[in-house]
Amino acid sequence: MSYEVFTHDWAVACGEQINENEDYRQAAKSWEWPLVLTMVADPKLGVPERSVYLDLYHGECREARAAAAADLDSTSYVISADPHTWKRVLDRDLEPIFGLIRGKLKLSKGSLVSLIPYTTAAKEMVLSAACVDTRFPAGV
Repeated sequence: MSYEVFTHDWAVACGEQINENEDYRQAAKSWEWPLVLTMVADPKLGVPERSVYLDLYHGECREARAAAAADLDSTSYVISADPHTWKRVLDRDLEPIFGLIRGKLKLSKGSLVSLIPYTTAAKEMVLSAACVDTRFPAGV
């Protein structure tokens, strides 16, 4: 079954994949902060803004769901990008940390310096998300 990217069902499937990834578990064993990923709206494609909340703690995804407005305020890290950039990330054409450094992904909340030690965890999280049968909106 395929899931539309950054929807609640996609987030749940992504969380399940993260929990099945032992390499992620090892790489993120000291990570202790929830994360919100946002796909910004693209009016030309008719794509609304969508965000997912991932409660990541010591290599485990304790919760994955569509983000609520309050999550953006309470979460330590918020990473956003347009639909085309997220497609590149999930197609493994763009590594998330390098995307942040190059300005393709925007860190709207949190410190890039604090993310650098988790480069491997970020790669493994993307590999997990890439295992989800994902549909992007038409035109992406």
